[in-house]
Amino acid sequence: MPDAAPEPENRRRLHLANPFWVLELPPDASALEAERQGAKLLAMLAASLPDADRYETPLGVCTRTAEVVRQALADIRDPDRRAIHEWWARGAAG
Repeated sequence: MPDAAPEPENRRRLHLANPFWVLELPPDASALEAERQGAKLLAMLAASLPDADRYETPLGVCTRTAEVVRQALADIRDPDRRAIHEWWARGAAG
């Protein structure tokens, strides 16, 4: 069923990959801040710097990869997806 809601595990994965958590930014961060942070994290991952490959979420620590960072940046660039992620990030913080 293409219109069916994602399964709980898929929803959990989507929430864990919230771009604000991946990029370690607050939900009100500007697009420029997101781009700078994404570039910084990609460089840190490429250099295999300690802890660059991890990020905190309300549900625990997750693995950060270059692919995860690029997807986070794509989500931040899309106004509709960003709005959804902002809503979730704000709700989890408060």
